[in-house]
Amino acid sequence: MISVLVWNTVNNQREAGLMETKLLQQLRLLVGKPVEYHGHACRIIEVLDSENALVVRCEGSQRIIQSNQFGEATRRVQQCHTLPLFDEDDKLNPVIDGWLE
Repeated sequence: MISVLVWNTVNNQREAGLMETKLLQQLRLLVGKPVEYHGHACRIIEVLDSENALVVRCEGSQRIIQSNQFGEATRRVQQCHTLPLFDEDDKLNPVIDGWLE
């Protein structure tokens, strides 16, 4: 009985890994793609697979002041947003899902 449970657990982890790999491949294809986010023209610039997040940079918006690690204002940059890949129910973020279509 235990060996069956272990096999099922390992098999489910492999299937989940394949799903994650397929999703990550799809998300990586989005890097560089122009998208709209909260009414702003943005571009997908990075997939953070270790943090399950996607980073978008607003292209045409006003630049914001970026601080360094000491909190000192150093330069003006385009605003970036980090979006979680999944919502509270572990479903793909609907905004990101729309960009995959």
